[in-house]
This record gives sequence, C-alpha cells and structure tokens, in this order.
Amino acid sequence: MEYTGTMNLEQLSNELLLNLFEYLQSVHLLRAFYQLNSRFNGLIITHFQNHGLDFQSIPKNDFNTICQQNLPLIADHITALRLSDDDDTPEEIDIFLSNPRAFHRFTQLKSLSLYHISSIETLKKLAKHFAHLQHLTHFDLIDCHVVFQHKTSRYLINRIWRLPKLTHCHLDLHFQYNSDFTIPNIRSKSIEHLWIENIVFDFNDLNRLFRSTPNMRHLIARIDQMPENQQFPFFIESISSLRLIVDHLTSGTINLFKNMPNLTSLTLQTGKHDMNGHRWEQFIIDYLPKLKIFRFWMFFIADTEEETTKSWFIYTLPYTFSFYTYAIWNSNPRTKSTCSDENNYLCYNHPTKLIYSRSSLYDSLLDHICFHNIRRLEVSIPYSAQLLSILPRLDRLISLDVDSKSDIDVNIALLQLNDLISKTSRLHSLTIGHWDASIIQDLPLHINISSIHRLRLDLQSYHYLKRDRCFNSEQCTALLRSSWAKQCEVLQIVVNDRSMIDDIINGMPHLKALKVVLQPGRSDDYFPTREDMITWMTSNYSRTYTENLDGTETIRFWIRK
Repeated sequence: MEYTGTMNLEQLSNELLLNLFEYLQSVHLLRAFYQLNSRFNGLIITHFQNHGLDFQSIPKNDFNTICQQNLPLIADHITALRLSDDDDTPEEIDIFLSNPRAFHRFTQLKSLSLYHISSIETLKKLAKHFAHLQHLTHFDLIDCHVVFQHKTSRYLINRIWRLPKLTHCHLDLHFQYNSDFTIPNIRSKSIEHLWIENIVFDFNDLNRLFRSTPNMRHLIARIDQMPENQQFPFFIESISSLRLIVDHLTSGTINLFKNMPNLTSLTLQTGKHDMNGHRWEQFIIDYLPKLKIFRFWMFFIADTEEETTKSWFIYTLPYTFSFYTYAIWNSNPRTKSTCSDENNYLCYNHPTKLIYSRSSLYDSLLDHICFHNIRRLEVSIPYSAQLLSILPRLDRLISLDVDSKSDIDVNIALLQLNDLISKTSRLHSLTIGHWDASIIQDLPLHINISSIHRLRLDLQSYHYLKRDRCFNSEQCTALLRSSWAKQCEVLQIVVNDRSMIDDIINGMPHLKALKVVLQPGRSDDYFPTREDMITWMTSNYSRTYTENLDGTETIRFWIRK
C-alpha cells in the first residue's frame, strides 16, 4: 500500500483516539473535534467523564467560548473540574461563579479543584454553591492566600465538612495567622483522606480534628511541638497512613503514634531528635505491628565542637519525597550513605522539584545520584559541573527559578543561564530571582530563549526586597524588540509609567495574561523595614501581601487573544 503522507483520524480505533486526547488541552480538544460528528462527540464525552475539564492556563476568549457554547451541552457528563485564579487566568473563578447557576448542570461532578484564590468574597460565593455539589467526592483548595475573619473561616470549613459524599479533601490555605484556621465543629463521617498544608496544629487542635473526622484513614499535616509525655485521650484506630511535618519530635509525638495501632505507613519530615535506628526498630515492634512503610527526612543545624555551624540532612532510601534540596553553607561539604546496597537506590525517580543552591563545590556523593523526573528547578549561579551530571536530561523541566550571586562575573552568570536554558525542550516558566539589579532589564538582550515556545516570564516576584526592578520606557522598548516578546504568553513586570501597559499588550503578539506593578519614580535605595519583613514572612511570603506596597499599584489583565 502506497503511503500518501496523510492520515484520516477516523480510521483510528476509539482506544487510540482516547489515548491521543489525553495529550491535548481541553480547549484544543473541544475546538478541534467537538460537533465534528456523533462518534467524536461520544469520544469527547467519554474523555471528560474520565479526565475532567481543565480551565487552567486558558486564553480568555477560549474560556468564554467554552462556557457559552460547549458547557451547556457537556456539563452533565463532566466528572472533574479545575479552575484557577492565578496570574495566567486572573479572576477566572470569580467570573465562573458569577453565574448563580454555575454548578446546576454539573450533575455528575465528583471532583473540584480550585487554585490561587485570593479573595474572601470568591470563597463566600463558592460556599453558597456547595448545595449543588452533593455528589462531590474530591475537593481541593490549592495555594489560596486569603485574609480570613474567624467567622468566615468556620463557615467555609463547616460547609466543606457537610458535603455528604466527600472522601478526599486537600486544603492548601495561606492564612495571615495560624489561628485564623478553625477546626470544624461538626463531624464528617465520609472524609477518609485529608491533606492540610501551611497550618500548624497543636495538641488540642489535632485532638478536635480527629474527633470531627472519625473515619479518617490518611492524614497529611503539620503539627506543633507536643508537650513531653503528652498522652492522647483515645485510640485512633481508623488511621492507616500518616505523613507529618514536625519541627521537634518529642515523647508526646511518639505517644501519638502509640495510639494508632493500625498504622501501615508512616512518613516524617522532622528536625533533630534522639530516636536512633535501633530505638525506632524497637518502637515499631512494640507499638506498630502493622507498619509496612517507614520513611523520614530530617534537617537540622548544629554547632560542632570546632565552634562551626553545620547543616545536616538525613533521610531514608529509597528517596520517595517529591522534592530534594541540596544547599551547602560551608566550604567543605561531606556526604555519606549508610545503605549497604546503595547502588540500587541512588536513582532518585520520585522528586519532581530540585533546589540546588550555594554550591559550586565538588561533592563525591553527587557523582552517583541521578534525577530523571525533575520538572521544577531552583538553582543558584554559579553552579558546579555536577549539576548537569545529576540531571542527565532536562527535557521534562517546565519551570526554572534562577538567581545569581552578586559577586560573580556577569559574563559567567549569563553563560551558565544560557547553557541551562539551551538544554531544555519543554520549559515554559522562567523566574529571575536574586540578581544584579543593574542588568535585570538587559537580560532579554543576552539570553537566548529560542528553545522556549511558550514563555511565562516572572521579572517581578523578587522586586519586593529592594524595589529595584522597575522598567522605564527605554527598557520596555528594548524588551519588546527582543525574542522574549515574541514568545511570551504570561508576563509579570514592574514599570514606572502607566502608558507602557498598552505598549506591552500590543507589542507581545502571543500575550495571554499580564501582571503589572506600577511604581512611579525610582526606589532603588528602598529596603523593607523589619516590621515589613516580619509581616511578609508570617503571611507565608504571600504575593497578595507584596501586591499592596506603599506607592505601588498592581493591575492584572486576562487578555482577549
């Protein structure tokens, strides 16, 4: 049979087409195949029943088109929905919820994931829609920065706990104060998997959380230092999997584990403690007879006998955490493995995020470690040649956060950054961290990003520290003439003149979203006060806080292109 160079997709089996659909974004799938014929309509319905509808990183015109034309026809088949209010799609959730019947047609919706909410009013709107989400089994609130009133927090958490079929709940909420989070005062008998981030639970909070979620089987949380010899008043027999972040492991924390006789998996991220391997072994034998998996990651800083400060990382193998941090503060790094069969464990396939900082030094252990699945990299320049040996492939890297030491030669910094970017093929997010302020505005002229087809460029996040990243009219013009402007889809930038906003929107042909901090005048000599820094840190470095700096105005645009 002669090959003609073309293919008719309709000749492919349903199974192959459904596999192909998994590689397409929801908007592209609907635009290309919906209403083509009854067969493709049926396959698209099957796809959304299995994989849901994802509205993250979608152009505004496409979002409006789907909501107005496609959703009325397919909403009752969708089982999962993802929405985001991040800088790629500002106010998307608020727009979606502005329709009082937003969820009425989603009669089969079982999973709802909402990202980057920063408005308390948006959360209030959401809570009102819970009455129409009675079949929801999975609910996620991810990376939400909101200043809560105690009453509002209790109302929202109680509404979540009232969802009758909810089994999986993930709350990633950044509160200004830890006390802003309230434990529900009602019981949910359906929740079995609970993950709460950025909240530190003390003994009383944890006690009430277990009582309000009596059938919880899996818990991921952070707990405060438990009082020594603290005893829990009851056994927690439902828990089979526990992952805790605890800065200080005390006998009170150990007593908590004693009250979990059905625990089969225990993962700890902790600071220094006196439980050595032999004590853990005996403790597991005595109190956790069903435990099959035990992992820990320990970090602490200690003053040595030589009166020097050293940092220690200790962890179990195989390494199963999603992140790996390699940060060296002294000039003589030493690493050692106590694993008897270490060659079988030095391939670190689980981490997707690598933080590699403060090291241009040689470390013998890194000669044998390989990371094959890194998608997010935070790196300090200069980096040693070992970085590229532990990252044999960068084709999965999608996000790069890079900073440079102030005393390094500029040409070396630019050379290493260019080399790193040239080795990527899927990179679409670039954040310029700590860098010499005098050349921030000139980076587009020196960095080749031809390998990046869809650029999300952040020149703003680190501006808060000194407010020294402001682009003037001449520098904006240079940016718009560079290759960065042609490939940029999302831009975060600081400018000193409002008139530049139109120039940026019109000068970047593929721009979908823009976040501008408008800072009239110059503030190169600014540095936050101690009170400012404390407030910023206690807000978990919230971008919401840094968007309200004195003398600045933050504007977000979701662009119709």
